[in-house]
Amino acid sequence: MKRFRLLSAALCACAAAALALSAGCESAEANDVVITPGHAEVSKGGMVGLTAVGWDNFRWSLSDTHLGTLSATVGRSVVYTATAAGEGVQYVTATAIGANVGSGGSTSSNSTSSAAVGFSATATITHK
Repeated sequence: MKRFRLLSAALCACAAAALALSAGCESAEANDVVITPGHAEVSKGGMVGLTAVGWDNFRWSLSDTHLGTLSATVGRSVVYTATAAGEGVQYVTATAIGANVGSGGSTSSNSTSSAAVGFSATATITHK
């Protein structure tokens, strides 16, 4: 009888540990932010449409505002326009807005514009 109680307690502890580890977890694929296309080449005046998927809405940003502009800073899709001549590399980043990361992550204090840390992707645009 004592052995049965020990075995039952061990099984319950294992089940509780497994449940605790899996609670609130989502697959990595469910949280991935992906921008298409991931890479493009443009010349001055050229435009590239970019679309982000993986969340409902995104905040877009540029690594160098001297090289080009975006048609919007919030949304699922934007158009990048190259405004500078010559060679250079532009990094366009889409960050998830309002992503719920649970207790393991952090968000900004403004819930209408909170962006989950780590829930972003970057596309590379090469100026030629």
